[in-house]
Amino acid sequence: MIPCSSTCDRYCEGCHKTCAKWRLLQAKNRLERQRKKDYLQYYNQVNSTVLRQFRSLQPHSYYR
Repeated sequence: MIPCSSTCDRYCEGCHKTCAKWRLLQAKNRLERQRKKDYLQYYNQVNSTVLRQFRSLQPHSYYR
């Protein structure tokens, strides 16, 4: 279900394909998703670096 169907006074079946407000909403959502992906990717890299550094500081066990 399209979220604007209950609030838009000019809503009709299939109108979202040409609606400027719908395209703007989709662009906003796309930008927000990309920002979240970038945020997660950045902190994944930071955490990987910290974890790698932590592991390199651990003493190695030569006896198994």
